[in-house]
Amino acid sequence: MLHCRCTSPPDLTGPDVRDQFVRRSWAPCVPCRAVTSSSTTASTLVVIPAFGSPELTDAVVHDLCRDGNDLDPDVRIVVVDNAGDYVLPQGRISVHRPGRNLRWIGAANWALETSSREGHAVCVVLNNDIRLSPGFLDGLLAPFSTTDDIALAAACYDDFWLHQRAHTIPSTAAEYVPRDVLRDVDFCDGTAIAFAVPAVVELGGLDEVTFQRHGYGADIDLAIRVRAARLRCVVTEGAYVSHLRRQTMNRTGQSSEGNRAEILDGLNAKWGDTWRANVGLGPDSFPAHNVGSGASWYLSPPVW
Repeated sequence: MLHCRCTSPPDLTGPDVRDQFVRRSWAPCVPCRAVTSSSTTASTLVVIPAFGSPELTDAVVHDLCRDGNDLDPDVRIVVVDNAGDYVLPQGRISVHRPGRNLRWIGAANWALETSSREGHAVCVVLNNDIRLSPGFLDGLLAPFSTTDDIALAAACYDDFWLHQRAHTIPSTAAEYVPRDVLRDVDFCDGTAIAFAVPAVVELGGLDEVTFQRHGYGADIDLAIRVRAARLRCVVTEGAYVSHLRRQTMNRTGQSSEGNRAEILDGLNAKWGDTWRANVGLGPDSFPAHNVGSGASWYLSPPVW
C-alpha cells in the first residue's frame, strides 16, 4: 500500500583514478540565494553519473549552481565521468574519471562508498538526463532533518511510476511549485534519489552481482531490504525533476526489453514470487513491451 500525508487526488495525466577538482573557468555562477551552509544539517555528497551527452550533464550542473549548491560548505558535488571526456563548464565541482564505465549502479555504489569514507550523512545520485526544480537539493534533503528512520528519499517527477508522479506536472522543472508533502512509498525510482548513508551502507548498498548490466531493479531490491529493516522509503513533493528518458539507454545500446529482463530476472532470483506484493505491485506488472506503469500494475492504485 502507498500512503501519503495529504488528501488531494493525483493528476495521472579499468581501475579508478584520483578525483580531479576543477574550478570554474567561465563566468561565475551566481546563486539565487545567499549561501552559508545548507538548510539541512546533513553533510551531503551529490553524484551525477554521466556517459557522454555532455549537454545533459551541463544542464544538471547549471541547475545545482543556480541554487548555489556548489558554494555550500556542507555539499560536495561530483560528476562521475564514465566516458572520460567531460569538461566541466562551471561551478566548484569535482570530476571523477574511473577509467571505465561503472554504469549507474557502479557509480551509485562508488557514491555510497565515498560518502561513508568521507563522513557524509546523505548521498544523492542524480541521472544526467533530468532538470531540477528551483531549490531542489534543499527540498530533497529536508525529510532527513525531521526524522531518523528514512533510508531512501526520492523527488517526485513526470515519469514512469504513478506513486512518484508530481501532483501537478508543470511545463518545465523551473516552474514547479514545491509542496510540503511527504509520501510513504514501497520503493523509490533511482532517477533522483537520496540515501541515508550509514543505514544503506549497513544494508550492503546496491546489489551489483544480481543486477549486472545497468542496475535496473536494484532500486526495488534495496527498498525491499530497507523496509525489512523497518526503515522508510519516501517521495517528497518538495523537490521535482523532469526526466528526458532513454537518453543514456540510446547512447549505450540498452533496450527496454533488456532492461525489463534485468529487473525480472534479478528480482525473481532474489525474492521468488513474493517481490511484487512486497512492493505493492500486482501480478500484471512488467508485461512484455511495456511503455509505462499504470494503475493496473498496483495492488492498490496510488492515492494522494
